[in-house]
Amino acid sequence: MKSLANNLLPYDGEAYLYKGLFQEQNLLEQIKQEVKWRNDKIKMFGKTYQQARKVAWEGDEGIKYCYSNILMQAVGWSPSVMSLKQEIETFLERPDYFNSALVNLYRTGTDHMSWHSDNEKELGVKPLIASLSFGATRDFFFRHQKGHKVKIELSCGDLLIMQGQTQEFWKHSLPKRLKVHTERLNITFRKIQQF
Repeated sequence: MKSLANNLLPYDGEAYLYKGLFQEQNLLEQIKQEVKWRNDKIKMFGKTYQQARKVAWEGDEGIKYCYSNILMQAVGWSPSVMSLKQEIETFLERPDYFNSALVNLYRTGTDHMSWHSDNEKELGVKPLIASLSFGATRDFFFRHQKGHKVKIELSCGDLLIMQGQTQEFWKHSLPKRLKVHTERLNITFRKIQQF
């Protein structure tokens, strides 16, 4: 694997941030047009809510993923997301590694993501997740199960790698930021285990 940046997490996990790695212009608009957006609802604490962001699920045909009781099945890749997947795999020196991607569109700072870990069984043990951001800069937080917090800033073109025990011991979130009025696109590339 490519030599890693400094680990952002002090213990029990690995997170590496590569600032401004991708500088392609107009990718946010291109991806917005290419992907098939979903309008899913999630259940939290016994109540049903519209998801606080737009999502799309892409990947090798037939790859399934379930989170928050939402089942998604991939029907292929859009050209731009496939191209980014291959670039990241080359950068990480892991050819043909990722078989799926969750595409998130945060329309303004009111769109957000609550605390969670990407620890679904389909991701396997110690998953490697590559998270690529375009558009607005947003605060991103890690929180250890013992309470320790780490704050980072994700800007356009940044690549965040999470691996090792990160999903076992740390949760992460993208909180609301009411002063942000522009869009942020985030793509998290994953390797789903099929059972």
